[in-house]
Amino acid sequence: MEQYINNKGQAFIELLLTITIIAIIFGSSLFSVQLVYKSIEISKQKLEAKYLLQQQIESLYAVQNQSWSNLVAGEYYLQYNPTNATPHIVQGWELVPGSETYNEYTVDVVIAPAYRSNSNTFTTDTTQPIDTNSMEVTANVSFNSFGENFSYSETEYLTNWQSF
Repeated sequence: MEQYINNKGQAFIELLLTITIIAIIFGSSLFSVQLVYKSIEISKQKLEAKYLLQQQIESLYAVQNQSWSNLVAGEYYLQYNPTNATPHIVQGWELVPGSETYNEYTVDVVIAPAYRSNSNTFTTDTTQPIDTNSMEVTANVSFNSFGENFSYSETEYLTNWQSF
């Protein structure tokens, strides 16, 4: 009879141990799936942010090619207007002061004077002469994902090629 009671207790302990191991494996798997989902979502958002960044730069090329005088130092965002009805809109793209929030992304473009060094290369040294036929443009995109801040920027130099 004692043997039977010990076997019942041992079976109960084995059952508890099995349930604990299964719970640990299931919990770890759930955590791993959550990390994979988070990683995929952040990668998707980073890709979209880089797309928005490139779109801002390419839109500035359209503004530059239509009228160099529209590139004035300041912080802007580019807004597309297909009607092209008003004179300050260039090829459908309008420079609007400030920054724009697009879904979870904050987008802006900073236009600043370009400086050239004595060796005729662009520089950030503001003591060098300003190149009146060039502008430094920096496109910025930032977003928050899962409590983490991400930001991307790209700087290009636009040249008034029509003056040459």
